[in-house]
Amino acid sequence: MHRLRAFAFILLALFAVRGFAQDSSAGSDSGKSLDQAREKVAEIRKRLNGDVEAAQLDDFRDTAISVGSFADALAADRAPRLEALDARIAELGAPPAKGAPPEAPDIAAQRAALDKERTVVDAEIKRAKLLSVDAQQMLAEIAEARRGSFLARLSQRTASPLTPTFWRDVGGNLAADFARLNALRFGVVSATRDSFAPDNRIYAIGGIAIGVLLIVFGRWWAERALMRLTADRVPHGRLRRSALALAVVVVATVFTGFGAQAIVVGLDWHDALSDTEDLVARAIVSAVFFGSFVAGLGRALLSPARPSWRLTPVSDEIALALRPFPWLLGAAVAFSILLRRINSAAAASLSATIAASLVTALMYSLIIVWALVRIAKARGTQVEPKDEAAAGGTRPLWIGLAQGAYWIGAISCLVAAASGFVAFAHFTASQLVWTLIVGAAFYLVVHLIEDVFAALVASRKKWMHDTLGVETRTLDQVAVVLSGAFRVVAFLFALSLVLQRFGNAPGELLARGTLYGGGALRFGEIEITPAAVLGAFAVFLLGMVAIRALKRWLHDRYLPTTALDPAMRSSVTTLLGYACAVVVFAFALSELGLSVERIAWVASALSVGIGFGLQAIVQNFVSGLILLVERPVKVGDWIALGDVEGDIRRINVRATEIQMGDRSTMIVPNSELITKTVRNVTLGNSQSRVQIRLPMPLDTDADKVIAAMREAFASNGAVLEEPAMSITVDGIQNATLIFVGVAFIPNPRQSGAIRSDILLDILARLRAANVEMVKPQEVAYRALGQGPSMPVMPTDT
Repeated sequence: MHRLRAFAFILLALFAVRGFAQDSSAGSDSGKSLDQAREKVAEIRKRLNGDVEAAQLDDFRDTAISVGSFADALAADRAPRLEALDARIAELGAPPAKGAPPEAPDIAAQRAALDKERTVVDAEIKRAKLLSVDAQQMLAEIAEARRGSFLARLSQRTASPLTPTFWRDVGGNLAADFARLNALRFGVVSATRDSFAPDNRIYAIGGIAIGVLLIVFGRWWAERALMRLTADRVPHGRLRRSALALAVVVVATVFTGFGAQAIVVGLDWHDALSDTEDLVARAIVSAVFFGSFVAGLGRALLSPARPSWRLTPVSDEIALALRPFPWLLGAAVAFSILLRRINSAAAASLSATIAASLVTALMYSLIIVWALVRIAKARGTQVEPKDEAAAGGTRPLWIGLAQGAYWIGAISCLVAAASGFVAFAHFTASQLVWTLIVGAAFYLVVHLIEDVFAALVASRKKWMHDTLGVETRTLDQVAVVLSGAFRVVAFLFALSLVLQRFGNAPGELLARGTLYGGGALRFGEIEITPAAVLGAFAVFLLGMVAIRALKRWLHDRYLPTTALDPAMRSSVTTLLGYACAVVVFAFALSELGLSVERIAWVASALSVGIGFGLQAIVQNFVSGLILLVERPVKVGDWIALGDVEGDIRRINVRATEIQMGDRSTMIVPNSELITKTVRNVTLGNSQSRVQIRLPMPLDTDADKVIAAMREAFASNGAVLEEPAMSITVDGIQNATLIFVGVAFIPNPRQSGAIRSDILLDILARLRAANVEMVKPQEVAYRALGQGPSMPVMPTDT
């Protein structure tokens, strides 16, 4: 009712604003609306001083938001009117000075009317702004009250369920609770008996029959029909899997939920159910709806019977181990909803409510522990870690962190329940289950939308290109950008759903950090509080995670759809990472309370440190930026720097990684690539030259040698036709003819192997053609006056 009144108040206020915009005489109506809004704010603030329930706080917050929206809308609506009045008054000119002749009567009357109207509009703008500020302050007070109520509820402690005191309290109200439950049961049984009266029997039986058909046969038939439809109609690709997963969820939810609704409608066709029995019936339908949704969502994502259709990267062993988990969790969720609604309908005692919360907390915690144990056992039956890593099946880090968090959460729930903190255990267990449900739904929706975008682009590429002239690359870019934007929106929406269960809106939850740590550390005018430190750390950590995700998305998804080469993609990704890191660092400093003016002395100290010890680091960092911007060398280039020659694999902040020919990696400071001479073999193009120098005797038939060399070069498949090869006689050296053969190959990294193959082919062809090659000369030493000379050592010339 409070929300309904707040919505009606907004409508009345907006109509008042619109009426004033059309007729300035409606100022009194808007003034009355402002007075009513201020009275409503005052009434809520007065009621906040007493004991207020959580539901009333929700209504108060909605009312405060509506009042603030009304005030902002009124101020925004009056602002153009005020500017128009100021412009008209300015057109009339300044009023006559004292002692000057009076202005014309019609101008004076118009000036007075405009001044009066301006005074009214200006007053309304000021009142609206004050009301907006008052509404914001009231929202802060409501958030504080909600925080206090939330913490008080969680910190409540009862006797431990392991002690007789707890069960004594439950047993003390057991008779009264059983009496209420028996009254409720008697009413339900009586209403059900009345539903089978002669005038309603046909409808009751028909509703039950329809419900059973929908739940048992309808769901089975619809799931298989949608499977056939997906296989026949949906294009090949990932969309088939995500569409089938969505179909499983929809069928499980709709057919089961509407089956229960059909049974209730048939029983209550002639209003056989009273208000209390109708409340129980609606509770059953709600429990069935949500429980079937949870079970269907788990089945759709695990898909233990159809591994090829499985959407999640889960092994067959884990999927089979978790096969009962969706049904157990769905049944537990439905039971907890039904238990809470029945307690509310029967007006159960506080001890019964606490006992119901204990049952829910234990049920959720034990199901989670059971699932985690099954996952651990299933992983133990998989392949060895080395084989798994070789197959590329390593588990992502976030999955391990999530499992660890659920282990801690489930054990904390059990310990808290045993210690008597039943409310805390119930909240934590419910939050674990709710987070799991929201996360699973987010995973399904994100993959479905991404697959839809990809399928639409793939199916419309040719039509868009032929009709509108849109390039395929542009369509791929649009699809990737839209899917990325939707992923962000879906993540924020899922995060808001998770945080709302903490008792406040997400913004109010984040504001709680300011309540922790009242002390502050002062450095002159700088004041650092623990809350500021935690906030700065959170901003920096989340910012770096977001940067990493953005870089991965750019490098793997978006940039491959552009015309940029791989090296330029790496440069763009790295530069964007640097720029975003600087922005995140600035935001972290701002969250810490350090503005640019306040950190001037830090900059001065850093400049001194840079001048002495950090000069080389800064030089390499700036050199890295120059390499990324000017790109004299880039990732993938084959360069030679002194004795270092190899492929550039990565350009980091400080150094560049060069992979040598022996597969080792040389770490070269970036300044070396800027200040020294570098030979970039692949800068202009990726081609390289192979040169062979062949010495032959002077009496060699040059035509045969040139023909053999030409055939050897031409027969090698790696030699390019353009530029053409050349075989020339370079001259005479050491009594030999020097033949030089030059050809070009596409990859400089293969020049050594190709040169060896060509040379071996040339030698084989010369031997086959009986062409003699240069023989080694004998060098002999003979002593004067002695016998004949004796060969000592053969040498080549």
